[in-house]
Amino acid sequence: MTEPQIIGISPSIEKIRHLIRRVADVNLTVLITGESGVGKELVARALHYYSSRRDKPFVKVNCAALPGELIESELFGYEKGAFTGADRRKPGKFEAAGEGTIFLDEIGEIPLPMQAKLLQVLQDQKFHRVGGNTEVATSARIIAATNRNLEAEIAVGHFREDLYFRINTISILVPPLRDRKEDLTPLIKYFLKTHQALHNNHPPVIPPSLFELFQAYHWPGNVRELENYLKRLAVLGDPSEIEKELRGLVASNAKPNSAPLSTLTRDIFQEIDLTSVVFDHRTKDFPSLREVREQAVLRVEKAIIEHVLEETRWNRREAARLLKISYRTLLYKLKEMNIRPDDS
Repeated sequence: MTEPQIIGISPSIEKIRHLIRRVADVNLTVLITGESGVGKELVARALHYYSSRRDKPFVKVNCAALPGELIESELFGYEKGAFTGADRRKPGKFEAAGEGTIFLDEIGEIPLPMQAKLLQVLQDQKFHRVGGNTEVATSARIIAATNRNLEAEIAVGHFREDLYFRINTISILVPPLRDRKEDLTPLIKYFLKTHQALHNNHPPVIPPSLFELFQAYHWPGNVRELENYLKRLAVLGDPSEIEKELRGLVASNAKPNSAPLSTLTRDIFQEIDLTSVVFDHRTKDFPSLREVREQAVLRVEKAIIEHVLEETRWNRREAARLLKISYRTLLYKLKEMNIRPDDS
């Protein structure tokens, strides 16, 4: 495993590098949070690299890419005959990790039933393969990452609070690129040098006009988006198309929104009649506080999502960025809340 390069000169990146060195060899779970594209996997790989597990496997599991019904067999494996098509025993990711590290990327996407089983594994360090009766021990270190607000997910019942506390022993927040623009220069130098070596060509020149646009742009895709632009520049060598594209994006982002989300949330609380949530006049019964909270949050969530979708002309990816949730989560909520274009 090559040494992961965490590039940047900002205080937040310096702090992350320092924290990685301090906790890399501590046998505790780590939760890495941050928006998509900020480099959460890079932090996970650095934690593994600087630990005594460095020569052991590093196994990544993209929880968002796995259908809910396949996550259990993917993580824990299965026995022969466990289901149709299981013609042999297959080890899961935990067994593949052995004494190394298992990286659960986008852990917030794991369905609730699987969250319970994962919690049990974290507590007991044992599990059963699907269709099996024999306990399998695991000593792999678990590192998890998410771009979702797990505390908000707990509030609406989408994520287990006990699992959150178990994985959040040590927390590392990777800030978005727009909040650390001083990292642009070292990142640009690093990516151009990397892709120059890959393509065996001369490094392109970044004109001042393009660098100014890099500074002005809000980088919704973070470091991954910056790297993609620099890949194009390294291959094509012509900054004019990128300048034109970014100029339009910067101008679009500069337009004022009708209302910030914080103000919108306050207004929605004032506008929505929550009395029907609190008291059922037909039965004269009060619901539990948990039911009140869940119903109130769902109503406010739906109103905010509808507003943001209207503001973005139903650009779902832009709406997910503004709401600070994953695109997949937004699609799930649209289906769950039965939100359609005509409704907004």
